[in-house]
Order: sequence, then C-alpha cells, then structure tokens
Amino acid sequence: MKPSSISIAFIEHQGFLRRFLGRFLTDPRDVEDVSQEAYLRAFQAEQTQTVRSPKAFLFRVAKNLALNELSTRSRALTDYIEEASGAGEPSASHCLEEQLQGEQRLALFSRAAARLPPQCRRAFLMRKVYGYTHREIADRLGVSTSTVEKHIATGLYRCSQFMAAMEGDGSGLVSDSDAASMKTKGRRDCV
Repeated sequence: MKPSSISIAFIEHQGFLRRFLGRFLTDPRDVEDVSQEAYLRAFQAEQTQTVRSPKAFLFRVAKNLALNELSTRSRALTDYIEEASGAGEPSASHCLEEQLQGEQRLALFSRAAARLPPQCRRAFLMRKVYGYTHREIADRLGVSTSTVEKHIATGLYRCSQFMAAMEGDGSGLVSDSDAASMKTKGRRDCV
C-alpha cells in the first residue's frame, strides 16, 4: 500500500511546520497539539479528495487551526475585558478585592496594548475593542486581511506576554529594559 502524500509531507516538513505554528502559538504543547490535529484533518481530507499540493494543504490546515485557537483565546480575553469594565454596579457576590483586581488587570491590558507598534495597535484595538471584522480593518488600514490577522495575533501574543510578566513579578512594575526584551523576544515586529 502506497503511503499517503499528506503523511510523507508531514514527516518531511514536521520541524518546519512546528516553527511555522510557533509564529502563532507560544506554548510548545499547543504547537504540538495543533500540528498533530492539522495532520489528522489533512489526512482525513485526503481520503475523500485529491490533494495536489500536500505540503501547502497541510500548512493551510495548520494555519487555520492556529488562527481558530487564537480567536478562541481572543474571545475569552474580550469577554474578560467586558466583565472587568462592568457596565453596571458590581453584584453583591463580588467583593471589593475582586473588583480591584479586575480593574488592575484592565489597566495592565491597557498598558500592554499601548506598547504595541502603532499599526499593530490600531488593528488589535479595532478588533478587540470596537469589534470590526478582519475585512473592515483591512479596508480601513489599507492592508491585506492576512496582515490584519498577523497584527492581531502579534498583539494578542505581546499583550499576554506583557501581562504575564507583570503579574509574575508581583510588583506590577516592569522596567523599560524588561519591556524592551519582551518586545523583541522571539517575535518579529508588526509592519
């Protein structure tokens, strides 16, 4: 029995696929999970249709899965921001300390977003705060939808890294040199 072209592409390009997914996902376990899921889905698709370019197909499936994962996390972050900013009076079940912690996290998120490069920050905030679609953002900024996706992924990554560093420090303060190292740590700047 002849091995599937998807299996061959996965074996030959496994390392490159993981590095590619590392552009979207920060946790190595997530990268591994998404690469395996991409292989399984591409393999299943190959059973029902002809795949002319197995490597390209595998990478497209992987990218879509990574973007779906980022979108899911992004919605969770947006939901958290909406809860933290609370439109009405705090409920009786929320104690003052929880409210203060929520406000501090919202302030941290605002500081993190303010540190993003200008074009990246615009795209990120248009999506997360104002709820524009990727297409609407692309039209308004005069860039491609792919560029918008990259800006949003980079914004989400940098904001979560900044917030994790700030919260892990315990003091809520990060020096400018620490912030600069987080800014360049393993990521390319937004264009």
